[in-house]
Amino acid sequence: MTIENNLNQILSSTIDNIPTDQWDNFSLNICALNKMIAIKAFYEAEGKFISFDPEENGNDITMKIKTLREEMYKTSPNKGAWYMAMFTVMNDGHFDSSFDYDNKPEFKYEPSKDKFLDDLNVFPRQKELIPEWLKEIIKS
Repeated sequence: MTIENNLNQILSSTIDNIPTDQWDNFSLNICALNKMIAIKAFYEAEGKFISFDPEENGNDITMKIKTLREEMYKTSPNKGAWYMAMFTVMNDGHFDSSFDYDNKPEFKYEPSKDKFLDDLNVFPRQKELIPEWLKEIIKS
């Protein structure tokens, strides 16, 4: 599956779970490690931001996100995989995306050192591309 197809599936599945047709835009915020993915989704309607479950109808986007991260890593190995991603989609179909490869992912609960080490083993980085916060975790 291509990166583009995977991304389209994630976004279309998310749209299917917005509980109204009257939305202006929606955002999907993702924090990811190899075995840990957290998703926050909210849409804007009439100036209000409302959170919703992007997997409510049973479409599992978590595995699609894991696959997207793996596929993107393959395009630039040794750079590492992204830790956070944000997608914002307007109701006219226009969308923006950003990927953060450097900052520590902000999970609700702090992942164990093993989770970070596992992620680095699965998605190795060149030594100079390992962020300082991760070096501190590795040393601890």
